Amino acid sequence: MDQQLKELQEKITNISDQKQFTADQAAVQAAQMEMLTTLRIIRAAMASSEGSTASNKELQALKEENGNLKKVDTKQRYRIDHLVDGMQELQKKLDAERCT
Repeated sequence: MDQQLKELQEKITNISDQKQFTADQAAVQAAQMEMLTTLRIIRAAMASSEGSTASNKELQALKEENGNLKKVDTKQRYRIDHLVDGMQELQKKLDAERCT
C-alpha cells in the first residue's frame, strides 16, 4: 500500500510538473511574441529613418540650390537697380536739354 501511495504521489508530481512546464512554455511564447512585435516596430522605425536620411540629403541639396538662387537673384536685382538709376539720370539729362 505504501508503494502504491508513492507511485500515485509520483504520478501526481509528474502531472503537476507537466502542467507547470506547459504554463511556463506558454508564458515564454507570449514573451517571445511581445519581443518579436517590439523588434518589428524598431525595424520599421529604422527603415523609415533611413528613408528620412535620404530625404535629408535631398533637403540639404535643395537648401544649397536655394542659397545659390538667392545669390543670383541679389546680383540680378543690383544690376537692374543700377540700370534703372542710369536710365533715370539719362532721362533727367534729356529733360534738362529739352528745357534749355
